[in-house]
Amino acid sequence: MVVLHVKLSAPASSSSPEAAEEEMEFLHECAASASVADVAAALGALAGLQARLLSLCHRLRGSAEACGADAGAAGELERALDEAEAYASKEQVQHNKFLLPHALREHIKNIQKKCATALQESPEALCLQQPSSGNKHEKIQLWWAGKELAMGQKLSDYIGVNDKTKIVIRLTQAPDEP
Repeated sequence: MVVLHVKLSAPASSSSPEAAEEEMEFLHECAASASVADVAAALGALAGLQARLLSLCHRLRGSAEACGADAGAAGELERALDEAEAYASKEQVQHNKFLLPHALREHIKNIQKKCATALQESPEALCLQQPSSGNKHEKIQLWWAGKELAMGQKLSDYIGVNDKTKIVIRLTQAPDEP
């Protein structure tokens, strides 16, 4: 399996909270024979889940205590936030830990459950349920060695057929066409 060290770049015009994506990175594994389009879709989905989880953690940090929640429930929420942030952190790259979509989803569900318990509100009432941003990662571009990878190609067309390769991929949003 090819190991992809993925680094995310936010669009240059972005000055919103998504600008934090500039610092996001993670590891992903795929076959060298995988199509670039399939890899882009998988990386886009992972990047979206990672961004959602980190955003959720950032928004909820300290909110349970500020709202006067029970100390035990607030402590559980803080622990859940700490665990989730540690899992989605770019430091995982240094430890050769891969991000897994199901683990990211589990962290999100766990945070929503703990938050609902701590604040005694439903996740819907707390606006924790975010609509899936399917089109946000629809126009993804993959870059390796200064070249954009064409969606119609296979990864092996660029890196060869060796499955024991590790490369750094830059993930960017395609600019909106006028």
